[in-house]
Amino acid sequence: MKWRLLLQPGLPGYRQMAIDEALYLSLELHSSPVLRFYTWETPTLSLGYSQDYKSVVSEAFCVHNNICVVRRPTGGRAVLHQYEITYAVAAPLEDDFKNLSLRETYQLISRALNQALQHLGISESSISLDSPVSRGNQNPQCFVITSPYEITYNARKAVGSAQRRSRDRFLQHGSILLDFDPYLQHGCILHPDPEIENKIAPLNRRLAYPVSFQEGSAAFTQAFQEVFQTEIENSTMLPRELNLLEELERKYRSDEWTKSGCR
Repeated sequence: MKWRLLLQPGLPGYRQMAIDEALYLSLELHSSPVLRFYTWETPTLSLGYSQDYKSVVSEAFCVHNNICVVRRPTGGRAVLHQYEITYAVAAPLEDDFKNLSLRETYQLISRALNQALQHLGISESSISLDSPVSRGNQNPQCFVITSPYEITYNARKAVGSAQRRSRDRFLQHGSILLDFDPYLQHGCILHPDPEIENKIAPLNRRLAYPVSFQEGSAAFTQAFQEVFQTEIENSTMLPRELNLLEELERKYRSDEWTKSGCR
């Protein structure tokens, strides 16, 4: 089955999260999988679905530095989205993903992510294995630990991902790190890891040139086509997806969702 490709850079964080959830909720039996790439209009701190706002977010710092805060529909830890390309995959649990567990889905998608880094020239990138250290680390920042099947090179994290799934569908999205602003990264979190810069692998600091959104999204699209042996065609949002978007945008803009949590 052909996949749909959405390229949507430079939108506000609340809209990017609303689009991801709209794609997920709109999936129907035999829907084409959607591969999406995007960037963020301004630096935006995203919280995992169950993270506690008050114990994670340095609110005064975020307000002073114009950092938006949103809560994701997926789990995981906090990520400051600034210098990155964000990817998302929304698909029914059929065809390539039929009968796959959460971890197996992660592993399959990671094959494509890793292959894309190889195309860009990161020959030493690899897919991580499970680690007792990662399971025991309680730091609220996503990039200070590497979970199973995430992408690293030189033992440093390059791509962080999170997933939401139900009986018949899933959404997985993640941050492909291009660069790093220490001041904002440390300041937006109440208890940042002082060693985070030694645990991350921004692509632009490894390559001899900065990766543009166009080049990065093209390399990752090519890798997904190769791994899933399919065609991926440029697309726009469907009417049923757009119908959900306005309501979901209100949710993602609200303090009730962002600050109160959703448990």
